Amino acid sequence: MTIQIALLKSGEEVIADIKEFRDSDENLVSYLFSEPYCIKIKTQEILIEAEDAPPKHELIFYKWMGLSKDKDIIVNKDWVVCIADPLDSIVESYGKRNGRNESSNRPDDVATGSTNGTGTPDSTGVVLNEQASFTEQD
Repeated sequence: MTIQIALLKSGEEVIADIKEFRDSDENLVSYLFSEPYCIKIKTQEILIEAEDAPPKHELIFYKWMGLSKDKDIIVNKDWVVCIADPLDSIVESYGKRNGRNESSNRPDDVATGSTNGTGTPDSTGVVLNEQASFTEQD
């Protein structure tokens, strides 16, 4: 499993288990994104008197191609600008979103899903949006 972040031509940053498809001559044909999520960074603007305090950021995860029932999506190689290894904290947070980690039910996770009319989560509901916080460090 290779969790990586891909920057697409559309400007979206997608985190997924990314694999390459190659032809018989070893030429890259396309990529396979398994359980892809878009990542957005939201910086909180807080007035802090301490000059050395790093800014606080929130990562917002939402399922890429959220209306598809597919967990694996083939992406044309021409749509991928670059691929990079994410920070360890981002990989850990991603793992919690798609069930790759046992401790996915932390109270500070924000999730929006469907309910069955009684206010209880519907077992068929899909998590559409989740957030995680982190701070910059040198």
